[in-house]
Amino acid sequence: MTYQELEQLLAPLGIPFTFHHWEKPPAMPYGVYFDDHTDNFAADGIAYAVFFHVNIELYVRQRDQGLEGRLEDILTAADLYWDKAAVYIDSERFYQVAYEIEV
Repeated sequence: MTYQELEQLLAPLGIPFTFHHWEKPPAMPYGVYFDDHTDNFAADGIAYAVFFHVNIELYVRQRDQGLEGRLEDILTAADLYWDKAAVYIDSERFYQVAYEIEV
């Protein structure tokens, strides 16, 4: 899956997304996506299949189960397995809800 395909997948959420980080973040909610490592399958001494671990992060002032549910439905409908973690970033006074997928 390319970054462009991922952006198209996330577009129905109706919030702005960008790759990796925002220089000047828009009003919340907004998101970022990035890949941070691979988990390759080796065969015959080469990387036979390459799997990218992609993070999709939502930034919100308050947790929004509707928004999170819509994102989860989008990922599930695209046959993507996902894991979720959420933290409150006290110094910034917002939540980061992070999804990890493998493509």
